[in-house]
Amino acid sequence: MRKAVLGLWMSCMLATVTAAAASTQDDPEMAAALAKCPSAAAFVRAQEQAKADAATAAPAEATAAPSDPALRARLLEMERLDQQVRNGDWSQEAMGKMLAMDAEHLPQMRRIVADHDGLPSVAQVGRDGVAAAWLLVQHADADPALQERVLGTLTRHGARSGEVSAHQLVLLTDRVLIANGTPQRYGSQLIPEQGRWVSKPIADPAQVDVLRAGMDEMPLADYVCVATQLFPVPSTPPGS
Repeated sequence: MRKAVLGLWMSCMLATVTAAAASTQDDPEMAAALAKCPSAAAFVRAQEQAKADAATAAPAEATAAPSDPALRARLLEMERLDQQVRNGDWSQEAMGKMLAMDAEHLPQMRRIVADHDGLPSVAQVGRDGVAAAWLLVQHADADPALQERVLGTLTRHGARSGEVSAHQLVLLTDRVLIANGTPQRYGSQLIPEQGRWVSKPIADPAQVDVLRAGMDEMPLADYVCVATQLFPVPSTPPGS
């Protein structure tokens, strides 16, 4: 049980592994992690350069004020509370607070998803509001059906329209597959094994890096390397 809770906590933190890597200059912890994972660092530098080139070539995107600022504010506050309890503390008390916060947010996310037939849009809550809504659904492990419903709408519309990133789609896809008792596709969901992080079962290990590359994700070994630097496996049992 403790191992499962630790795996849950770790998978809740994984959104930072690639997303935060996209901006290393303002994140000294990520920069330090990449310094110990040279191949991952090279991948991130290439992505940063590609984004810089694209930004130079493309006209600046006009940003309109969100049409539902109250919902945006609520989502951002829920995100703040969500992250506040995910601070790397492995104690039983800390794990309990994390699960309690997820349980408190779940009814609200059910209503939001029902009202919007998925996540609210960028036009409604801004990009940061959509990202907050995605994160809260990603952490709604007590309701796999909710996660699967949102994944379905994102697969049909979100990723193509730019409402969510490919990385977010990767994480939620693997989360839903694991919740359904099937092997994951991209290897993003990790669990501690003998003092190190390893991927939960993968459907096609031989092709996982090909699939990850198709979603602009770094190779799995680099991903695990960065995750290990950011979130060391605790020396004491989780929840103790």
